[in-house]
Amino acid sequence: MAVITTGQIVDFLDANLNEGWQDGLERWPEEYDAWFNVQDSTKQSEKDSYETGFGAMPVKPEGNPAVYDSAMPGISVKYTHLTYALGYEITEEAIEDNLHTPETFSKLPEALSGSAEETIEVTAASIYNNGFTTNGFDGVPLFSTAHPLIGGGTQSNTLSTAADLSVTSLMAGITTFGKFLDERGLHKKLVPKLLGVAIDNQFVAEELLKSEYKPYTGNNERNTIMSKDLEFTVNHYLTNAEYWFLLAQKAELKIKFFWRVRLSGLRKGTDFDSTNLKHLARMRFSCGWSHYIGSFGVNGP
Repeated sequence: MAVITTGQIVDFLDANLNEGWQDGLERWPEEYDAWFNVQDSTKQSEKDSYETGFGAMPVKPEGNPAVYDSAMPGISVKYTHLTYALGYEITEEAIEDNLHTPETFSKLPEALSGSAEETIEVTAASIYNNGFTTNGFDGVPLFSTAHPLIGGGTQSNTLSTAADLSVTSLMAGITTFGKFLDERGLHKKLVPKLLGVAIDNQFVAEELLKSEYKPYTGNNERNTIMSKDLEFTVNHYLTNAEYWFLLAQKAELKIKFFWRVRLSGLRKGTDFDSTNLKHLARMRFSCGWSHYIGSFGVNGP
């Protein structure tokens, strides 16, 4: 077990120390929340399932019986909450002998919170980072050209040929949203509300959404994307600079994050035998996707 001893804080025992600081305390504001339908859970796990509606209504010839249809069961997805925990331990001697208490130990709880925040963001972002390679409930990745429909056929929530974020590719993504079908092949009303990008594309996203005239052209054309009222958000934890995504409003988004136990105050205690002081942080959550509908993603060329 790792223990902080006087040998590990030797510089802070030096009365001549001019400055000491804790590395890595500055964190980006919470980002995962914008990318997920975040919910609280009071159970060991959560299960999502759905059923289809009906197909299109056929013509009924005069005198003939009507056709009857039935709803079809969808595929269920289970979210199992995992526990994450990390702590640190300090010897009583290190506490007694340290000459720079604020600089030595006062920032350690904040550093532990930073560790938790990084874990949350990286774990959540992995759903998007793996969204082009890891198969989900329907046998294909979250972002695929061939999501199977229960009523027959397939549909796409990515570009057939990956492309950098641009006026043309963004328009194609918005258009794809307008063509979404439900599981029985009926048109589904969905509009994108959020453009999500890696930090490398932040300026491109701002130019596309906030320029009065179409970016990267000298034809003085109006930027019609502005009329779509899209917001954009940056995620520092995406592993590919060219990833970009369109997401529906949260109520329609089936990419979910469940909090079973949120990160709270540190647990503190003294070990009776060693007299070491212990601090521990703990949380439980799960994240994943129950359905691809309401999302669109591109992994770059």
